[in-house]
Parts: sequence; structure tokens; C-alpha cells
Amino acid sequence: VNDSSLELRRDAVTSLLKKAQEAATGAQTELAIAAFRTALNHARDLDQIDEATEQLTALGGKVDLPRHFGFLLNWHVIAPFDNTNKKGLDIDYTPEQDLNHLVDVKATHEGTIPNLNWRSTASEERFGIVDLNGLYTDKYKGAIAYAHTTFDSTSAQEVQLRLGCVNANKIWLNGKLLTRNNVYHANMMIDQYIVDASLKKGTNSILLKIAQNGQEESWAQRWQFQLRVCDNNGTAILANGR
Repeated sequence: VNDSSLELRRDAVTSLLKKAQEAATGAQTELAIAAFRTALNHARDLDQIDEATEQLTALGGKVDLPRHFGFLLNWHVIAPFDNTNKKGLDIDYTPEQDLNHLVDVKATHEGTIPNLNWRSTASEERFGIVDLNGLYTDKYKGAIAYAHTTFDSTSAQEVQLRLGCVNANKIWLNGKLLTRNNVYHANMMIDQYIVDASLKKGTNSILLKIAQNGQEESWAQRWQFQLRVCDNNGTAILANGR
């Protein structure tokens, strides 16, 4: 169930779900709830997550998926910056400059539109997805967005940041670039991009760069992301006070 191969992990979770269903059928409610929760802990495919969640709920168990998986829900975002011909991913626009300090979400920036301001948003989606098209209804194409949040860590610790994103992207933690993924519209899934990271005790700054290209096909319109913090087994690590 902890295998890095999602195919092997899926097989193991399938076995767990079967055992949980057998327990539920046999009226072993507490055993079934525990088994479904274990399956949920290790599932990464949406159909298996949905099955475990539905069964747990039917048995009277409670499931808070964003908290369960450690998705970060509260963000400040700013857009659009130029990504014509996909050139913008490696242009250091002003929101990513001087990253040794916390991002100033009160600052104004010049993008493809003048006097851009950071917008506050909170995802209400069960897997923590932030839909940039929902925030920027002009549906910008060939555009860059930045998203910033903070994570208050109870201690200095090693974690993984796990990003799901259908667009090209970069991740910075406390001013350090952790990963660059120049991939567009190759689907989107939980834990699509996994990067090791070192949190310091106290406030940590996380900045994302989300790059939308100029394709006009219907399947190329998504501009969204999800990010969670976890250990190397995928168990959520929650911010202090959450």
C-alpha cells in the first residue's frame, strides 16, 4: 500500500477495499470502518478514494478529505503575466523576485495588464483544487499566474510537497526553487509531482507559478492546481493550529 508504483498500490488498495466490504457485509461495523479508513489513507486514484469515502460515510464514519490529505486551501493569486509561445515559465516576473522574504501580497505588479493585485481565495473543492479560470473569468490564454500561501510548521522537519497541476509549473519554498515541470495538459492527478522539502519551524512561504499555454482546443482550457504537504508515505502533515 506504500509502493511508489501507483499500479501496485492500486492492487493493494483493491484488496483492502474488498476486505472492508466483507466486514461490512458481515455486520462488523467497527472493523469495516477501520479497514475502509486504511484504504482511504493509501488510495491515490479517485475512484478508490470515492469508494472508501462513500462506504465510510454510509457506515457513520466522518471524512474531511482536504484535512485527511493535507491539501492547502487558502491562497493569494495574481495574474496574468505573459506566457506567449510558452516563454514565460523561465522569465523572472516581479512576484518571484526577492524570494528570501515572505511574498508581499499587498504589492501591486505590472503584468500583461497594469496594476495587478493579489486576490485572496479559499478552495471549497474536496481535493483542494484552485480553479484559476473561476477567478479570472476572461479565461486568459498564454498566461502566467502566481499563487502564494504560508505553512506554519510546529518544528523543523522533512516533508514532501505534492502538486497536482494540468499546466506547466514551478514551486518555491522559502525562496528556494524546488521543481520545474514544463508540461502542458498531460492530465492532472493527486500527487502528480512530488518533491522533497525542508520546512523550518514557524512560518514557511510557498510560491507556485502556473503557466497556461495558448492552445484553443476544449481539452486545453483547464488552468488549475492542488497542493498538499505530507510525509514520504503520503500521510498528511498539517499546519500548526489546523
